[in-house]
Amino acid sequence: MRHFEKARAFYEQILGFSLSHLDEKNKWCLYHIPGSSTGVALYNQPEHAIPPAADSIRLVVRVEDLDRVLSTLAERGITVEPVRIHKNEHFRISGFTDPDGHLWRVWSDIPPDPDEGQTLIQTNGNP
Repeated sequence: MRHFEKARAFYEQILGFSLSHLDEKNKWCLYHIPGSSTGVALYNQPEHAIPPAADSIRLVVRVEDLDRVLSTLAERGITVEPVRIHKNEHFRISGFTDPDGHLWRVWSDIPPDPDEGQTLIQTNGNP
C-alpha cells in the first residue's frame, strides 16, 4: 500500500474489517473479512506497490444482501458502481475502490426464476 495508515482507516472504519494481526515494526497487518474465512493483508511497502490498472486483479467477495452493503458504503462516503445483473448466471454485482485504487467487487445471488425456461406441456387430458 502506498498510504498504509489511510488504508488501515479505510479497512477498519469504512469496511468494518476486524484486525487479526498488526506488526507495527514491519508495518503490515491482516484483516478478517466478516462473514467469510478470507483475510486481507496490507503491507506498507510503497516501493513495491503495484499500480492499479483496468486489467489488474480484483478482490471479489460474496455478500448476502448486496443492496444493504452498497447502501452502507454510500452512507460512509464510498462511491460505488451501478449494480450489474447477470441474469443467466443468477447474480448481481457492483464494485468500489480502496484508497490505493484497488478494485473490489461485491456480489450476491439472484434466486433462479422457477417459471423461466420451463415449457408448459399441455396434455389435453391424455397422460
